[in-house]
Amino acid sequence: MEEKISKSQIQTLIGKATTFIGTIDSLENIQIDGKQEGELRTKGNLVISESGEAQGKIHAENLLLAGALQGETVVNRKMEILATGNFQGQAEMAILVVEEGARFEGECQQKQK
Repeated sequence: MEEKISKSQIQTLIGKATTFIGTIDSLENIQIDGKQEGELRTKGNLVISESGEAQGKIHAENLLLAGALQGETVVNRKMEILATGNFQGQAEMAILVVEEGARFEGECQQKQK
């Protein structure tokens, strides 16, 4: 994600007052402002905002994490954890960016681009 994903680029939004439990399979960009539990697969980008929480298996093209994520994560390209982000689990990605103040607890494996 050379540039931050803008609101106009988000096709699917899980709102702050929403909890989704189950499987999401998408081709589009997704933003989580609420809670998501289960498996999430998207060929697009995933944004977990400061108020967002996700738990389970995640597979996305790029991931921008400002909230909380726990589980097994595979990112094809870039995983970026902002200062407010909290990651726990196993992660595989081509590029990892962790801002000062972010929390990363778990295992990390870098794959070729």
